[in-house]
Amino acid sequence: MSKTHSVLVVEDDGLIAMHLSEMLEHAGYTVLSAEFTGEHALARLENPPLPDVIIMDIGLSGKMDGIQAARQIRTKYDIPVIFLTAYSSEVRIAEAKEVSSFYLFKPCLENDLETAIERALSH
Repeated sequence: MSKTHSVLVVEDDGLIAMHLSEMLEHAGYTVLSAEFTGEHALARLENPPLPDVIIMDIGLSGKMDGIQAARQIRTKYDIPVIFLTAYSSEVRIAEAKEVSSFYLFKPCLENDLETAIERALSH
C-alpha cells in the first residue's frame, strides 16, 4: 500500500477493538483511536485529523447504535463507514445497508478487513 490510510474503530467490546486495531496496524493502516460509543465517535470527529474510513460496530453501548451514529456521521462528513456486526438479522442488515453498503460479519479476518477498506476507499 503506497499511502497509509487512517482508520477510526468504533467498537464497544474492548478485546475486539484491540484485536481490530492490531490487525489494521499489521496491515499498514494508522488507527487514530478506538471509541466505545457512537457519541464518543462523533465527539472524536470534531477534532482533526479525520479518518479516511470508519469501522463501526452496529450494536454499540450508549444512547445510539452504530447505524444511528453512522447516519449522523454521513450527514456531516464524507467518510466511508464499514459496519462490523455479529447480527445475522436480515432486518438489521437491511437497515445498515440504507446507510452504507459495506459491512463485515464478526469475527472477520485481516484479509477481509483490508478488502472491505480498499473497496470503501475506492467509492
